[in-house]
This record gives sequence, C-alpha cells and structure tokens, in this order.
Amino acid sequence: MAIDGNSIVNRAFYGIRMLNAPDGTPTNGIYGFITILQRLLDEEKPDAVCAAFDLKGPTFRHEQYEGYKAQRKGMPDDLAVQMPLLKETLDAMGILRLELQGWEADDLLGTVSRICEKTGDECVIVTGDKDSFQLITDRTRVLHVKSRMGQTETINYTPDRFREEYGFEPEKMVDLKALMGDTSDNIPGVPGCGEKTAMTLIQTLGSLEGVYANLDNPVIKPAMKKKLEAGEDSAKMSFDLATIRCNAPIEFEPMSAKWSYDFRSELYGMFMRLGFTKFIEKYKLSPTAEDTAAAAEVFTGDCTTEMLVTDADVAAAVAKCPADDTVYFTFEDGLDYVVFQRDCTAWVLSRDSFAGDYTKALRSIFTAPFKKAGHKIKDTLRSLLAIGIDSENWVFDSALAAYLLDSTAGSYDINRLCVRYCGFEPWTGEGEESGQMSLLDTPDEGVRASRLAAEGAAIACLQEKMVPLMAQCGMERLYYDIEL
Repeated sequence: MAIDGNSIVNRAFYGIRMLNAPDGTPTNGIYGFITILQRLLDEEKPDAVCAAFDLKGPTFRHEQYEGYKAQRKGMPDDLAVQMPLLKETLDAMGILRLELQGWEADDLLGTVSRICEKTGDECVIVTGDKDSFQLITDRTRVLHVKSRMGQTETINYTPDRFREEYGFEPEKMVDLKALMGDTSDNIPGVPGCGEKTAMTLIQTLGSLEGVYANLDNPVIKPAMKKKLEAGEDSAKMSFDLATIRCNAPIEFEPMSAKWSYDFRSELYGMFMRLGFTKFIEKYKLSPTAEDTAAAAEVFTGDCTTEMLVTDADVAAAVAKCPADDTVYFTFEDGLDYVVFQRDCTAWVLSRDSFAGDYTKALRSIFTAPFKKAGHKIKDTLRSLLAIGIDSENWVFDSALAAYLLDSTAGSYDINRLCVRYCGFEPWTGEGEESGQMSLLDTPDEGVRASRLAAEGAAIACLQEKMVPLMAQCGMERLYYDIEL
C-alpha cells in the first residue's frame, strides 16, 4: 500500500471539523489521516506500507514550465503546523516515509508501483487525486479517496473499472490531460478543449498522437481543429507535465516497507501530545518508563491511606484539612464509600465499616470549610441534599471542565482525561486482585481504596492542567460563575 501523503492529509483537513491537542495545536488533519489509514489497513490488510510526501522547493516540472502549480495558494497555517507532526506520527507507527527533493510524491508512487510489479508484487496506491489513474495495470490499482460533508468514500479503480468509466486504457489518462489540461496543477492543455470533448477525442482516436494524426477526422469539428492546431505545442508540453515518472532515484524494495502493528515505543507519547486517547486505547499502547517517570513528578512524598471508623477519626481527618486547602473527593456506591485526600494522605469513609452515625460523619466532612473538588459531583450533591446536607465551597469539577474544553468528546472518563491532559493513567490494575497503581504508593488497605485515591490524585493533576487551558480560552466566567 503506497499512500499519497499530501493528498490524503488535505482531504482529512478539509473533511473533518477542527480539532486541537491539549496545547492548542490543530490536529484534525492528522486525526483524519490516521482514521482513513486505519480503515484501509483493516480492509486491505497489506503486507507492506509506505507514504510519499512532497517537499518544498521546485521540481523538474517547475523548471520545465514556470507556470506549473503557480496558481496554488500556500498551505493553510493550521495544516502546515500539522505536517511535521503527521510525519513524526507515521515514523512512530513504523510506516516507511518517502521524500525526495526535486521530485513529486506522484513520481515516488509511480516508482514504487513499477518496482513492485518487477518483483511480482501487487501495489495499491491510495490517493485523492486522479493523476495516479495512469499507473493502473493488472498489478497496480488505485484507491481513490473522496471526502464530502465529513464522510469519506473510497473507490477501487482496477483496469476494468477505469475502462468502464472512461472508455479507454488507464495509461491514456495522460493523453486526456494533455488535451483538457488540469486546473489544479495549472497544466494548460489545449485552450478551449474541455473535458467532454477531450474524452470523446481519446475514446475515438485513441491517444494524443492519434488526435494530431487525424485532424481531418469528422469527429473533430472545424472550430476544434483550429484550437488543436493552435494548441499543439501546449498539448505536447502538457503531456510531458502530466506524465508521472516511474524512475525516481530512490532506494526501495517492497520488503523494506514490511509493516505490522509492532509500533515504536514513542507512539504513546506522540498520541499523548496530540490528545488521541482513542487511538491509545485502540492500539493498547502503554507509556514507556520515561513517560511514567515524567508523569510521576506530579506526586511527591510518602502517600498513605487511613480508614475512618469512629467519629473521632472523622474529626481528626477534617482537622488536618485547612480552610484554604483544596481536598479531592472520589466516590463509589453513591455516598456509601467516600475517599477524600490532601497532600498524599487519603481518608476512607465506608458505611460498612463505620462504627458511628454515618450521616453525621458525612455532614462533618461535607460541611467543613475547606475547598472541595471532584469528578461529576452533581449526583453527589443531589444525594447529600436528599439527606439534608447542604455542601458548599466546591471549586472544581474535572468532568465539567473537560466538557467545556471539548464539548464533543464521546467520554469524560477520568482515566481517559488523565491520559489526555496529564500524561498517565491513574490506575493500571487489570482487576481487583492485581492491585497495581501507576503512580500512587499506598499501603495495602485494599485495592478499592487505592484506586479511588489514585483517581483523587488524578483530579488534582487535572485541575492543575485544565484551569490554565480554560483561562486561555476565556472560559473562567463561564466555568466558575455559570456552569460550576
């Protein structure tokens, strides 16, 4: 599978709504590219994959014709900033990248396809442009990608499919462009000869050479004959400009692009940087030791977990939380299991193990003057009100902040948010018996308490990361005065 990198990322960029990484970098082109790529990998199951890109600077076609692609506007800034990141991502995915100064990606694709044919391999070219149709043979086909209204359609062009649609052989696509020109590349063709006329001429007379050898053929009307005669030099130049070269000086053999899902370790960090948590989950990526060490810097000290069994335990825990501090809450089974923490100390209140008046204990905790933060706290507040506890001074809800920062996200799961904004998973246990935590070292008081304590630490990290992001977006009043 040989991918026209510039073509596909352009279609992804214009076909998908604007997306941004946690640091604000646009990512819709990269996200769309990988989405299209993954679908094609699932459908085609190629043994080898490569992607060809254009490089800045003139090619031999620019030297041949000064007006070549002269009308094109520069790449939009929001796409240009994504190109190096896309290439880094493909490198981390282990996909061979082909670039050559002075040559276009089309020429590299053509060269790859002919090398594959010589080695007896099949090649499928993925592109959104029709230029590559001229490369179609019994061993090379083209997957033509089109994006419209956010939907991507792919048409598989084999020789039979091409002949059915165009009425001539695929290699004659060059002859067609020589007559009709190509506005996207500023190839002039024959002035006054449109696509419909050019199609009829190639279907009837077989080639550009056949057209000029039969100018007196009845199919060519007198007015068109004059245009063809006047535009002969332009047609021949256009033929040369439109011809894809299949002899680019690249070192390539099909097995050099052999590919599987054996990703490089840096892909996790790349997806973290881009905010692609769905891809991290899909590919089951894990952080490297360096990733984990960097994330661990948000925690310091020896962390402990204390079970609150008596009223005195509750009073002592509350006394350790000054009014100007923020205490982080997590819950399980509604209000039957509550974990709250500050400075790496987590206190656990469980209805099953508490010896005193449980509602009184809840009231002592939730009406205490310290600042409070949690994740999806609306249901908790509703449950507290139902038993007559009016809890105040809630200063942060990580789920609500996540909604404002990305209102179209499919999930506001705390693990996913922590991966996206903080760079680690707060809890990596595979089940109740594993009891493994990625960053929070708690005593063995129970996996349940440990997991909720880790989530509380994650909320603290999310507050540190999300508050500045909301400020950058001008959302402080929206968040604090309205939503919260």
